[in-house]
Amino acid sequence: MSAMAATDGTADGATKDPVRVSVPHAAKPPAKDATSNDDAVWAMTSPHAQWTCAPDTVTVSSHEVTCTLHDATVDTRQWLDRMRHGVLLTQAPVPGTWLATLVDEALVHVLPAQCDVVPAFGQICDDWVRGIFAAPFWTRFLAGESSDIQVLAFLAQLYHRAAGADVHNRIAVERCTDSALRPLLLRQYREQRGQSTMLAAGLLRCGPAARTFLDSGAFDATHALIDFIIGAAGDMPAYVGCCALCQAPAAVRAASEIEAQFDALAKRYPSAADGFAAVCAHARHDASVCGGTALLSQWVEDAGEPDVPSRLRMLRGAYGVAAAYRVMFDALYRLDEAL
Repeated sequence: MSAMAATDGTADGATKDPVRVSVPHAAKPPAKDATSNDDAVWAMTSPHAQWTCAPDTVTVSSHEVTCTLHDATVDTRQWLDRMRHGVLLTQAPVPGTWLATLVDEALVHVLPAQCDVVPAFGQICDDWVRGIFAAPFWTRFLAGESSDIQVLAFLAQLYHRAAGADVHNRIAVERCTDSALRPLLLRQYREQRGQSTMLAAGLLRCGPAARTFLDSGAFDATHALIDFIIGAAGDMPAYVGCCALCQAPAAVRAASEIEAQFDALAKRYPSAADGFAAVCAHARHDASVCGGTALLSQWVEDAGEPDVPSRLRMLRGAYGVAAAYRVMFDALYRLDEAL
């Protein structure tokens, strides 16, 4: 994810009109306190979901799908607002209800409050990663239609993101008091540090204009992404959630897939070929050192299943990273919006 790029197949979905679903009878979900049983779930809206209200209806949408909730009560929007931060329900949404439909359409996600967290959390992260790549930026970029400015800015943000990763990885090691997690974080820091220099060198080989993009600093949105993860480094479950989003199963690629992906981008944007070669090398490195067991799986194996409150903090960490990445790619998109 630090050298983030999507396959053509992932981004193709963004070119389709959103699916529209109408759902009757919006009723209040069954909430409860954090003293849950095995059937309880954390419910959280997708970081890519938005909603608007009209008399008796609430429309919830992303770039992929739009759901209209009919006969909605005043409480419906309040529930959606609360689920941005996570709500503990006594049980999973009942099929046929408005909340179950939003879950089916990946506009709301549920995580069991107890039982195996790794597969359930991985599925949520996969959905949120796919939502990142549904951003309009990717449709244009992967089609070879981005301007030179947009391409160089993209490469520059990847450099700044990698430099920021060195900072938050180090801070996470320094702040970690979890005896099972600290050696995993230390290994991650040692294996991933210094990759930004490779990206900077590649960018600088993309012509005289590249220096301007490197020296102008990161976008505000890129700073916000890095700052969010730095903040999460003081809360280990939240930081694990950040890492789990970046190491989502859907983001894992074989070396051959990585090379084919960046070869294709180099052909679409030949003036930036050296920059894409550097990003490819960075992505191959990440795949080789992180391609085994992800941090979340290692942590659960060593420390056991996280408790109910920790699962919410993990969700909030992953949510924040997904939302920040989306804002970063929207900022890139706006560079060419008027062209």
